[in-house]
Amino acid sequence: MSKWFRFLQRDQQLDVYFFAVPRLSLNLMGYWPGETGDSLPWRSLIHFVILAIGVATELHAGMRFLDQKQLTLALETLCPAGTSAVTLLKMFLMLHYRRDLSTMWHRLRRLLFDPNWERSEQRDIRLRYSAMAARINFWPLSAGFFTCTTYNLKPILIALVLCLQKRFEDFVWFTPFNMTMPNVLLSSPFFPLTYIFIAYTGYVTIFMFGGCDGFYFEFCAHLSALFEVLQAEIDSIFRPYKDLLELSPVQLYTLEQKMRSVIIRHNAIIDLARFFRDRYTIITLAHFVSAAMVIGFSMVNLLTLGNNGLGAMLYVAYTIAALSQLLVYCYGGTLVAESSTELCQAMFSCPWQLLKPHQRRLVQLLILRSQRPISMAVPFFSPSLATFAAILHTSGSIIALVKSFQ
Repeated sequence: MSKWFRFLQRDQQLDVYFFAVPRLSLNLMGYWPGETGDSLPWRSLIHFVILAIGVATELHAGMRFLDQKQLTLALETLCPAGTSAVTLLKMFLMLHYRRDLSTMWHRLRRLLFDPNWERSEQRDIRLRYSAMAARINFWPLSAGFFTCTTYNLKPILIALVLCLQKRFEDFVWFTPFNMTMPNVLLSSPFFPLTYIFIAYTGYVTIFMFGGCDGFYFEFCAHLSALFEVLQAEIDSIFRPYKDLLELSPVQLYTLEQKMRSVIIRHNAIIDLARFFRDRYTIITLAHFVSAAMVIGFSMVNLLTLGNNGLGAMLYVAYTIAALSQLLVYCYGGTLVAESSTELCQAMFSCPWQLLKPHQRRLVQLLILRSQRPISMAVPFFSPSLATFAAILHTSGSIIALVKSFQ
């Protein structure tokens, strides 16, 4: 067990941190991209079918509660059902883009572990971003795991309390999530198996969220690391010439070739970022829409429950998990945007005036291209910390509005 969580320690190698949480989560579910020619693990299809059954039965139960005008039960059912439905979409897209994700991961790895970028400051940058990504990715996974476990233990805890109070006439078993199941599966001797199946659908959702969202943030964090490594490379290229007033033809030629190499790498990073953004567009958009609905449902349920301690704790945990997943996307987008624009500042602060006029065009082109931030934008919005702050502000306004009517 300790081997799986080595990425939480501070003294590990880069390979331990590199995509630690996404690899752990997606390997368990069978959705890790792996090599381009790898066959699809059977467990990925099994988990897809399990979650599809869970989504269908949960949505049916939620609609039935709405039809019966049981609003609280409907919201309590549709809240996890929406999350599971988006997870099912993510599973489908992870399978659909499996080859592309594998190609992108290997391209990122080749750029990040380039033997020409092995200076101590460049190794420190890679290690710092990898360790940060592993720890941040672990937070939404652990928050989601706690939320799912709370859902799964809620019927058992209620039954235990009723048993201790000897209120056997009120003792009724129910499942962790409200799903429409045949009556035969909800009675002895099949009820324990049904309970385990329904509980397991929640963990499929959590580990797919942790893997898919973690893959996004980890990719963004390493793209940001590549931009920062490129800044360190530019600084190291010009450092030997800072005290000179003029360069020899040999020095000018060497500097020009190194600058061309930097521009080629810069173009490769930009192309990789855009290729990745296009593959994750639907996932990002669906995640934000579902997270907004989940936060809204959770807030309404939380305000409706009043003094119900266990229910309140459940929806607080659910809201924290949803906000944590949103933060992962927003912080990842901010990292890429800010680090890509900092490259032009690093270039401008170098003694580029030592170059000849035709060589300065390389500097100008690099500055012009890096002035526009690399955005992870999807239709209607761009994931950023500003977007996350706007979501929090809107949520707070809605809570205040609902409170005013109570």
